[in-house]
Amino acid sequence: MKATTAVVTLKPAATTDCREVWLWRNDDETRRASFDSSEISLETHERWFLNSLQMGDRHMYIVLADGQPAGVVRLDVRKRQATVSIHLARERRGQGLGPAALLALDTPAWGELGLDFLFSAFKPENYSSISAFKKAGFSEAPYTGPAVTLTKLRPESKS
Repeated sequence: MKATTAVVTLKPAATTDCREVWLWRNDDETRRASFDSSEISLETHERWFLNSLQMGDRHMYIVLADGQPAGVVRLDVRKRQATVSIHLARERRGQGLGPAALLALDTPAWGELGLDFLFSAFKPENYSSISAFKKAGFSEAPYTGPAVTLTKLRPESKS
């Protein structure tokens, strides 16, 4: 995975992003990497997506690469920690956007959301996601289950 030359930013997801997020989620490669690899109907996704936008403990952001939608990253918050998930559009994979989007997520996570801890779990064979998270500063957690778990702590303030 190479470093991106694109400017990567995040924007809060909106109802108008629903169909695109559904297409990204149902992509064959995304489904193979997911713990739930089933295809999801648009109707089921729409209900989930619209409900997710209303939840105070779920924060979804559209990944923009040079201003163009390239994927979605989500934080599911519980207390001062969050589970992170990400998936990118098929045509934007392998361009270094994953690590850049995960680094951009630091701003809302450590800032406005006031989180202390981020984590994510992966199938052991999901090498590209594991690599992207590690490049974004996540570390492998000492865990002996069937998944690879990566974590990231709030950086210490440098005052």
